[in-house]
Amino acid sequence: MFEPQSTNLITYSEDFSNSFYVKDSGVSVGTTNNLSPSINANATKIDVTNNGRIYANIATNTYYTTVFIKSGTFSHFKFAGSNVDLIAETNSNGTIQSFGNGWYRIGKSYTGNRPFQIQAYPDGTYSSHTTSGNYFIWGAQSEVQSFATSYIPTNGEVGGVTRLADAAFGAGSSDLINSTEGVLYAEIEGLSNGDINRIISISDETNNNLIMLRLGITANRVTAFVRGSGGAYSTLTINGVTQTDDNKIALVWDASNFRVWVNGNERSTTAINSVPSNINTVKFSNPTSGENFFGKTKCLAVFKEALTDAELTCLTTI
Repeated sequence: MFEPQSTNLITYSEDFSNSFYVKDSGVSVGTTNNLSPSINANATKIDVTNNGRIYANIATNTYYTTVFIKSGTFSHFKFAGSNVDLIAETNSNGTIQSFGNGWYRIGKSYTGNRPFQIQAYPDGTYSSHTTSGNYFIWGAQSEVQSFATSYIPTNGEVGGVTRLADAAFGAGSSDLINSTEGVLYAEIEGLSNGDINRIISISDETNNNLIMLRLGITANRVTAFVRGSGGAYSTLTINGVTQTDDNKIALVWDASNFRVWVNGNERSTTAINSVPSNINTVKFSNPTSGENFFGKTKCLAVFKEALTDAELTCLTTI
């Protein structure tokens, strides 16, 4: 997992009894000794007698907010205005991810000063009610960005808690990279489908000689580039690839052609304008260390030869 630097601006991410959280009439904090996704007995039961809210006020901004939530009596919620159904495992305007044992991490982009806000409902009508019941929450997080990163716990720290960006150094040998032909292979999963550019590259650490794979700003799109001796780029754009899926992607080059394989199929090919030379460095970024790749990486490999179609089918098939 490679993630950017990020700050959780929810001051008390696990202590929902703290006055940092506002509870409407009919909403109260129950026991806090329930098993959470951390495998500790620190999840909080929220008791409800109507559709009141529990929410937090922080500075106005655009946030991506998440919380871990588990059904009790209630399985339907409004989270920052999005309709969440834990039975159907849906979130109408956000994300939902199962963490096992009935726990889900739900997320929503929100602009304003109440990014964390939950209301519970007895069914999918999301209508006002006076039904009594409960549900469980743990691990609230609000980040000033367009997608969620992994959970950052807080406990009253002024200004929140910041996790530094991840990085990788010193893997592999430059002797295993062949400029004249080869394959750059990655099994990857983006943290968001669009929004920012994220790049994996092989290069001479300049923009003159490179092989480059990009999950870009446009959703459902992968772009591949090759350039040699500062000449013209050969560029291939593949649409219909959900960036947050587990994708197996291979960029193949030789003296004549540049090809892209995705999930078992050759998706696009073009004549190569200029073969790169002296490429010797693999980066989770562009050649000059910008546009860092943030996402999950199951495998990254460089082959010294352009593989056959049969080999590429085997390599990239999900």
